[in-house]
Amino acid sequence: MNCDDYSSKDSICEERNYNIAFRKHSKEVFNYLVYHYGDKQLAEDIIQEAFLTLWQNCKNVPLKNVRAYLYTISRNKIIDSFRSIGHAQNYKKNIINTTEKQTPEYIFEEKEFHQKLNGVLDSMPEKYRVPFLLNRIDKKKYKEIAEIMDVSVKSVEKRIFNALEFLQNELQINKKRF
Repeated sequence: MNCDDYSSKDSICEERNYNIAFRKHSKEVFNYLVYHYGDKQLAEDIIQEAFLTLWQNCKNVPLKNVRAYLYTISRNKIIDSFRSIGHAQNYKKNIINTTEKQTPEYIFEEKEFHQKLNGVLDSMPEKYRVPFLLNRIDKKKYKEIAEIMDVSVKSVEKRIFNALEFLQNELQINKKRF
């Protein structure tokens, strides 16, 4: 995290610093929760709770630890939520916006492919899916993913490689067709 954006006061308790932290981290943590647990509404609720908790404990959280604190609080809160509600992990399908299409056949094939892709992503082991989506959708670098997931960069590399292999095997990608 770049602390240069924050005001001269070295505290997240200062409203300006808190607002900067919200702008910098809320979407990132939200996406992580959605990729990891698949529930957008729950992720929104958890983000609000995490920032409320940050505000309540602002005196105990140094600026340099705000990002890690938010990830930890969010992860713990969503796990608690799943435990209390009794939900099994239920991953929603990502809806991919399509651009202008040429033929009805193309539209059908693309829809079929996206359904298959979403199914494969749902069935992909979580430890591969999360770093893969953080890298490919959120454009996070391996080092950032390693920090978020609290693993080594090599582990992130291996997991993304395994995710790509998993996709290739499950989708049986024909290189000539795609």
